[in-house]
Amino acid sequence: MGGNRQNVQRIVNDLVNEGLVQFQPNPHHRRAQLVVLTETGRRAFDNAMRLQTPWINELSDGLRVTDIETTHQVIASLCGKLEGSGDAEPTE
Repeated sequence: MGGNRQNVQRIVNDLVNEGLVQFQPNPHHRRAQLVVLTETGRRAFDNAMRLQTPWINELSDGLRVTDIETTHQVIASLCGKLEGSGDAEPTE
């Protein structure tokens, strides 16, 4: 997603300090811990989603699903080309 490890670690540490996430052991990797929401983090996320839902519904009001799908395909294709993969071609 474009973030380097150090920046992501700093953000996660800040979220831990705020009590929004916690580290848990990762059964699939000894050194890389899992980051999971705490109950406080879950409430904050749920509150944000309650605010976001009416906003996004209003924002997209009147748009056709096919137009949104086309826009998604174009953006995915452009992102693929920018990342050098070139394999994210729009589908018809």
